[in-house]
Order: sequence, then C-alpha cells, then structure tokens
Amino acid sequence: MASSYLVVLYCVTAGQNGNVLGSDEEEIVVLSWLVYDTAKNKVVAVQSCTVKPRTADINENVLSEQCRNETGLVEEVVKSGEYLENVIEQFHQFAKTKLGSDVGRTFCLITDGQLHLRQCLLPETCSKNIELPEYFYVFFDLRKEFRKFYQGEEMQSIAEMLNYLSIEPDGSADYGIRQIQDMAKVITRLSADGHKFDEPEVINIRLEHGICSRSDEVDSNTVVRARGLPWQSSDQDIAKFFRGLNIAKGGVALCLSPQGRRNGEALVRFVNQEHRDMALKRHKHHIGNRYIEVYKASGEDFVNVAGGNSNEAQSFLSRGGQVIVRMREIGRASCRERV
Repeated sequence: MASSYLVVLYCVTAGQNGNVLGSDEEEIVVLSWLVYDTAKNKVVAVQSCTVKPRTADINENVLSEQCRNETGLVEEVVKSGEYLENVIEQFHQFAKTKLGSDVGRTFCLITDGQLHLRQCLLPETCSKNIELPEYFYVFFDLRKEFRKFYQGEEMQSIAEMLNYLSIEPDGSADYGIRQIQDMAKVITRLSADGHKFDEPEVINIRLEHGICSRSDEVDSNTVVRARGLPWQSSDQDIAKFFRGLNIAKGGVALCLSPQGRRNGEALVRFVNQEHRDMALKRHKHHIGNRYIEVYKASGEDFVNVAGGNSNEAQSFLSRGGQVIVRMREIGRASCRERV
C-alpha cells in the first residue's frame, strides 16, 4: 500500500557534502524536510532546522570552507541552533501531529541518494546514542526511482535530474529548502508521468548470525577488511560501526591470532557492492578515540576466516542460538554437565 505522504529529508554537514557526504565524519548542521501529499500531488509543509554540533562549544570554527561556500551558512547561525536530538524530536512531534496518529505508516521518507540516511544521519545518531523512530529505517532513494522509471543513466545530483526534465531550479535563499523544493519538483514530474512509489528500501540494524562453509562462494565485491579495532570488539560492535549499511547474514568474521585471541581485524561481508563501496568511505572513521582502517578484501579472505564445517554450530544457530564461544584449558575430566 502506497504511503499518503512522502517526506523529503535532506542533511547538510559541517564538512563535505554532495556525493562524499558523511565520508569525513563531520556533524550535521542542517536538517531539512518537506511533506509531499501523494494524493493531491503537492507540497503541504516545509521546514529547515539549523543543528548545533556538539563540538561547537569547544571549537571556534565548526564549518569547513567548502560548507560555507556551498551553503552560505555562517558560524553564528550554526552555533545558535538546536542539538541533533532536539531537532529529531521536533520532527517526530511534527509527524505525530500533522501526518496522522499512526506515525510511520502514513508516510515514507525519500532522500537524494543513499548517503543522507546510510552514511550521515544513522551513523551520527548511533555514535551519539540517539534513538531513532522505526520510520527512519525505510526510505525511497529518489535517484534510483528516477532511473527505474526513465531507464536512463544514473543521476549524480538533484541538478542533473532537473536538467534532464528541463525544470528550472528553485530560487529560495535557504540552501536546505532549495534542495528539498527541487526534489519535490522531480517527485511531481515522476508522479505526473505515471511513476508509483511502492517499493521502499529497508535499512537493517539487526545483525543476523549464520555459518559460512568453506565451500561457499563469496563475491569479492562485497567484502572489506576492518583493521585497528579495539581487541574486545564483538561482531555487534563492528555492525554498529557500519550502522546504516546492510551486512549479509553471518557477515562479520573476527580474525584471531595463532593463540586464538582477537587481533583487532575483521572481515565484513555486505549484501551487495553498493554497500561495500559505502563501507570503504568509512576508512579512518572512529570507534571511541581509535580510527579504523577499512580496505577491500576478497571473498576468499572472508571464507578463510569465517568458513567452518561444524554441523553442530549450524544446528545451534538453526534453533535460534545467538552466540558460540570457545573455551580453552578445560580439564580432561570435565564433562558436559560441568561445562
């Protein structure tokens, strides 16, 4: 069932934006949204909020030169904004009161590509322990919807979509509002030409456990090696580092030293190359104070670490088991009951 509204969501960070949004771990400084009524094919609400970074109180300058030049933002305005958690709560209250009491079912988010949610909002809220409502994990990618309907080359920006459709860009002075208004123009044309927004993407946040056999074939275009992990990192910690990206079932393999201890490396397998490529852009992002290196790896690398022939382990997971542990230095006289 199609949603009654599409909510256009657009993020601006203090650092790099555009097709490298989120790659530098800079904080969000603008969050803009627009509500599009799919039945009436018109915009019914527009809002843009300035977001105060947590570093604003300790750094004299929080905006990069690129951000200032592209957006026209100034330091004073950003430092007087609301913190991200407050802006998200403001959006949530707006959704509850304006878009129906059954919040999250009457509307679906739509973004300009993958990065605004997968590489920007979700990783930042995860690192700040900000809980997001469930509707942030289902969305439409406007670029993919555009390509699916018009059967052309992949568009790399909102401007390219407007140019393809011979639509004049919006003239609003506010950068964030200008972007979401332009996206609304594209949505209006898509709807008028007969496109239906009915197959949204889902962002997985739960890591599914599974067993990899040595006979499995793993696509090398889906695997990365993460290096520099804290030694105590679990598969859940690694999934949290890659929050926003869909990891394949059983897709985290912790590397062990010859002594059987974790060595600070892991192989991670994603659902497809698109997600692997976004993972590579998290090279030198942080877990705490440690920066994590992320490199390409092969399917063979993954199988060598994750592969196993244990039928007992497979049976354990098939019954809903979540954790397998290795115990060492157990006395020879130990029995199952004592363990």
